[in-house]
Amino acid sequence: MSEVKFGTGGFRGVIADNFTKDNIQKICQAVANIVEKKKLRKKICIGYDNRFLSEFFGTWCAEVFAGNGFEVELFKNACATPVVMYKTMTEGNDYGIMITASHNPFEYNGIKIFTKDGRDASVEATNEIEKEFNKVKTIKISSEQQFENLVKIVDYVEEFVDYIVKNQELDDCSNLRVVFDSKFGSTAEEINLLCQKINLKNYKIINSKRDALFNYVTPAPSENNVEELKTNVALFRADIGFALDADGDRLAVIDKDGNYLDNNIILSLVYYYFVKYENKTGDVVKNCATTSLLDVLASKFGFVCHEVPVGFKHISSNLISTNSVVGGESSGGLAIQNHIWGKDSLISIALVLKIVSTLNKPFDEIVNEMLKFADNFSKVIKDKQYKYSPEKEKEIKETLFKKQLMPNLTHNVVKIQRDDCVKVFYENGDWTLIRFSGTEPVLRIFVEFENNLTCQQEISLWQDFLNL
Repeated sequence: MSEVKFGTGGFRGVIADNFTKDNIQKICQAVANIVEKKKLRKKICIGYDNRFLSEFFGTWCAEVFAGNGFEVELFKNACATPVVMYKTMTEGNDYGIMITASHNPFEYNGIKIFTKDGRDASVEATNEIEKEFNKVKTIKISSEQQFENLVKIVDYVEEFVDYIVKNQELDDCSNLRVVFDSKFGSTAEEINLLCQKINLKNYKIINSKRDALFNYVTPAPSENNVEELKTNVALFRADIGFALDADGDRLAVIDKDGNYLDNNIILSLVYYYFVKYENKTGDVVKNCATTSLLDVLASKFGFVCHEVPVGFKHISSNLISTNSVVGGESSGGLAIQNHIWGKDSLISIALVLKIVSTLNKPFDEIVNEMLKFADNFSKVIKDKQYKYSPEKEKEIKETLFKKQLMPNLTHNVVKIQRDDCVKVFYENGDWTLIRFSGTEPVLRIFVEFENNLTCQQEISLWQDFLNL
């Protein structure tokens, strides 16, 4: 068994390398030991996505929890991550388990751990699990009889969709034409049910069948991965298109003209709509790699935009502590009050459809209205990622954090922030962020400036400086 380290989105690893049956069952035993020591509730819900062997890993997790006397709910079929978070919340369970590597390439799988209220386990909780993992000597595996008695096969997808439709008071969307790209992931059932319940008749889902290799394309709603969706939006004469990731917690939009709009716009638009049209009052939360458009909107409304580190656990905690209206991150996820405290692409889809249907305007016109309100905000946010070797990682960390070296910056610096990343704040609200991914061996550079050319120049500056 190898060392297990939880990152910003749970523990992830390459299948058969460090993501193994032994490691995952040992993680489950660690969780079971914590529950036993703290005398917490011995009930848990376990879900899994469409990745290679995910259903087997889900069963192997169930064997451990049943072997420790837990009442286990194991999903019958692959489902989206937010469904398991929802059930963890509604059942009042102390922990929940999801087998998924989210948007990572096909050779990865992972395990996400949730805690009460339907949220990602905090840093403190995952640190505790890591420490207990290293103490585990024996893994208790259920007998066939224990498994039969304690493991219940469940399906809560429709209940979850009903929960969203009821809570958001979704209107009839029969006037819209929509295309969805589920990226061969585990969201097609959710999407179909949502469309039926809001009377959305003119829709189609592409890449809806299981493909554990994701057609050899990273299953993320990134700008370089939506050409097929753009084509289908045009052919279907759709009003809007949605691209999801493999486990249903990230989202991007394609408008009727084929323009790509990421979660920086979706998150901002949801906040704008809630405050302006539903008269909600409160702040907004974003991570440090997310657009300053949210800062402008919050200021215009008389509220505050709170910035937190990358990792949705930080979004959730701050969303709760500040009682903010909405929180999210540039990579594709958002959460709102009176829902689960984790990112959820289905709630994002539901809210966007509600906004378009309620305001009865094309999506691009609503976006332009928001940008005009935000002092004609026109900044561009771009990012680029680079794979690295262990030697290169050491070299970059030495440069950025130990020696604290910088390139010859061409813009006036307001401040430099160093924690698990380096963020340089410039005048006029421009910024650059350099950080190591918490889920895979890549370095990411994020920039936000007035135009694409300046963004590319800034990325090139840091790329050359770090010899990437």
